[in-house]
Amino acid sequence: MKFAPFLLFSGCLTAQVPTKQPGRLPYDLSQPAKVFELPSALMEVSALTDIDSITVACVQDEQASMYKISLKDGQIVGIYPFGGPADMEGLTNVNGEYFALRSDGLIYHLQFRLQEAISLAVVDTFRLDVPNKNIEGLGFDERNERILISPKDFIKGSKETKDERMLYAIDPKDPAHKVETVLKLSLEALSAQAVQMGLDLPTRTTDDCRVLSALKLRYSSVAVNPFTDHYYLLSAADRTLLVVDRQGALVDLVLLDAHLLPKPEGITFMANGDMWLASEGKERTPVLAKYAFRK
Repeated sequence: MKFAPFLLFSGCLTAQVPTKQPGRLPYDLSQPAKVFELPSALMEVSALTDIDSITVACVQDEQASMYKISLKDGQIVGIYPFGGPADMEGLTNVNGEYFALRSDGLIYHLQFRLQEAISLAVVDTFRLDVPNKNIEGLGFDERNERILISPKDFIKGSKETKDERMLYAIDPKDPAHKVETVLKLSLEALSAQAVQMGLDLPTRTTDDCRVLSALKLRYSSVAVNPFTDHYYLLSAADRTLLVVDRQGALVDLVLLDAHLLPKPEGITFMANGDMWLASEGKERTPVLAKYAFRK
């Protein structure tokens, strides 16, 4: 079935607004439980991963360093360099060890080591064997003991490959770092499903005042909800949160608040189900926002 463009004639005055939650997700994304303004050092914050109940970690896309952030006040409580200048985009906690992603597919395997002071050591580096050239998301799938990889770009070539949105995975214990395809989603099919479910799509207005779908799904981060077992995929390019089940069926597609989260780059879940999102500043202060899990 071909997806017809999402059309709305509105005199060129229509503005995109955040999704009004229909209750499909166990979060009220219109009302964060807590918001912290992050220090200016994290203006280009990328990725997010939990450490414990009161601490998360992130990277930023200028330097290969891990930043620990307190969930009590949003302040940096530790900076741990593990390399030089780099476009760092992904970070995930794997049973107390960490994997950090550079946008070109280079992954750092990291461990904290106690010497005179705690330092972050590089155990190994390896490059992902994928056709994508711009990769931003890492997340840990605890149930299947694998690291999820979400590319930002699509594979150039045919119309079909441009429509595909890939999700990959590797086994952190596999010395060969073999990449497996977890999901191959269709942008066109997801758009059609969203329209059928009555979900809002991001839009753009043409010169002749037509409002068209502007859904891009250029993944910036990925995580698995520990209670629902769904994949949560952030797309900073169109400020959307895509939620699908293990088979790739659409659960929800949420338009995020452009004022609060102008460029959402990181997502992680706590053990109690609370979800945290991090956004770059983009002409304002970067933020860390908490959304309480509703059982």
